[in-house]
Amino acid sequence: MSIATGPAIVRSAAIAVAAGATVLFGAGQASAEVEPGSYTSTTWSSGIVLLQRDARVADGHLVLIGSYPIHPTPDGGYVDLFPGHRVVLIDDGHGGYQGPAFFGGAVIGSITLTPHR
Repeated sequence: MSIATGPAIVRSAAIAVAAGATVLFGAGQASAEVEPGSYTSTTWSSGIVLLQRDARVADGHLVLIGSYPIHPTPDGGYVDLFPGHRVVLIDDGHGGYQGPAFFGGAVIGSITLTPHR
């Protein structure tokens, strides 16, 4: 059995560690906002797209099936979709956001918000 390695895995691990630190220890004083606008939200698990749908950010909320407050962090924000399920939105430097999805503190997948252009 071999273990896959490479830049994508290292990058994913770094994002998960950084996001986990934010989730577990809280954000510092500085914060950024997830930019208002229309996005495509994609939820991933084990490299498979579970759900892809239109989303928007308005008035500090992520609007998907419902409207969920975005809690600002230094590099984006996080959203508690329901008790125990948190998604972290980290600015990807290209107008969108990506980050891990947690359930009960364990990483169960990821989310991306890709801006509509």
